[in-house]
Amino acid sequence: MEDLIRTLIEPLLSNPKSLKIDKIQEDTNIKFTANVPKSDIAKVIGKEGKMIKSIKNLVKIRAIKENVFVSIEVQETTKPVHQ
Repeated sequence: MEDLIRTLIEPLLSNPKSLKIDKIQEDTNIKFTANVPKSDIAKVIGKEGKMIKSIKNLVKIRAIKENVFVSIEVQETTKPVHQ
């Protein structure tokens, strides 16, 4: 699931390596937090939230197939993350 989120968000970033995804799992509930640089947060959210809604819908389809509940939160990072 994390690989799908990474595949969908990385092309939107000016530096794809700056994306950091945290995962918290409790039974069949999975919460992903995408830490995105401040400069790229608008691209990930999109106009009126359309981009992040689309990303969430695509992930929801995969989650249904895997019988899990997934939530995605986008969080702003102030300093770049190096991997």
